[in-house]
Amino acid sequence: MSQAPEENSHELKREVGTWGSFSMGYADVGADIYLILGVIILFAGVLSPLAFAIAAVVYVSTGLCYAELATRYPVAGGGQYFSLKAFGPLHGFIAGWGLMLSYTVDIALFALATVGYLQVAAAPAFTGLILTQAPYYAEVAIALVLLLLVLNLIGIRYSSKLNEFIVAIDLVTVALFLVFGLPSIITSGALAAWVSGIPAALESGNYGLNANPSTFVLALSLATVSYIGIESISQAAEETKAPARVIPRATKAAIFAVVAVAVTFSILAVTLAPAAVAGDPSSPAYTLAKYMPVIGPFFAIWVAIMGTLVNYVSTNTGIIGVSRVTFSMSRLGLLPKSFNRISARFRTPYLTLLVFVAVASLLLALGVELSTFEIIPLIASVYNFGALIAYFYVNAAAIVLRFKDPSSEGWKMPLNVTVHRGGRPYQVPIIPFIGLAFTAVIWSILVLNNPGGRVAGAVWFAIGIAGYLIYQKWKRGRTPDA
Repeated sequence: MSQAPEENSHELKREVGTWGSFSMGYADVGADIYLILGVIILFAGVLSPLAFAIAAVVYVSTGLCYAELATRYPVAGGGQYFSLKAFGPLHGFIAGWGLMLSYTVDIALFALATVGYLQVAAAPAFTGLILTQAPYYAEVAIALVLLLLVLNLIGIRYSSKLNEFIVAIDLVTVALFLVFGLPSIITSGALAAWVSGIPAALESGNYGLNANPSTFVLALSLATVSYIGIESISQAAEETKAPARVIPRATKAAIFAVVAVAVTFSILAVTLAPAAVAGDPSSPAYTLAKYMPVIGPFFAIWVAIMGTLVNYVSTNTGIIGVSRVTFSMSRLGLLPKSFNRISARFRTPYLTLLVFVAVASLLLALGVELSTFEIIPLIASVYNFGALIAYFYVNAAAIVLRFKDPSSEGWKMPLNVTVHRGGRPYQVPIIPFIGLAFTAVIWSILVLNNPGGRVAGAVWFAIGIAGYLIYQKWKRGRTPDA
């Protein structure tokens, strides 16, 4: 007679395939351009595509590191697990705590973005819809998060299917932007005028829309938001079918798609309607869509609907991510054991889902008084603060684990050099060194130029590290049978 799984069993069910894995990575990252485009245009002006391109270096290098490490260690946890393997428990906790911050803020940030686009999408039918206005928009965002909680409690299969469906529609939407937008800016001469105007902008220090070298530095740190989320693929490695084959394929596809979308959208924005896009931080993609030739008025409504859906699945991916990284940290003894409990019926980490949805809902309730121009840069800086620390660890772990665990099997990233240590040859990857340098520089810019993010991030890590040390001391003080 078969035995039913126990509630505290530590195994997750493998239900995510190639398209589901790609969709999980793209849903979390692909939605970012719907949110951050307006702010970057405001701060970087005509150099916005350059800000996105530079920030993409962190994304590409870290994504390839995640792809390699997740195939070698296909377990839930991602960056925190890799950091623990490479550097030990405390470092694993710090990386995981950074991801927990990023994911929790992700839930709140993209729930708000969902309501922002919902307001635009509903405007033609419901002028002045009160549920999308302060303070009710926070309550709507919380309600949307609670709906996703129910979906995730039932199982990742259904949550992943939601991502897959909406990502497929979004890729069609992106294609329409490119098909109608790129020929327009080429034939009208707008693209050539933008390219020819860049040297003069650099020489004068006036990048348009009051942007200058100082604000460009700020835009560079915030542009990283467009690429936060690639770790979502590795977070679900333990629930991915054939991870050694699926994860590298999905990661590389997500990297290509996201970088192409971010850079292309920014080029369209600075050539078609920079002032209008910069003036709409809550739904910039909708504003950009209005300036598409031929399809503009009708396409804009569709983009508003699409922005609502894409931001909603990004909220969903944040819930998946924070629950899995917390589950892994608990299973590894970095957090209390209660966090690795799994539902006997649905095989989902229900306690972590409940706790962090509650935390994200609290953040939503506390931020209702801030304006869009205040809340997006603030939350984006906190979002990046935690993620970039985790990304630094992941790039470093990809190097160290080539030495500490050279026999582990899995996909390996390109561009390696052979070095000899102790008379033994090792294949050392070049890409993570590039990622380390860019991550450190952008994180430093973020800390120096975003006081709100700097304070919130420092407080989060101070609380986390203090709690970790107290918990570890408490564990050592208990008897083995306690």
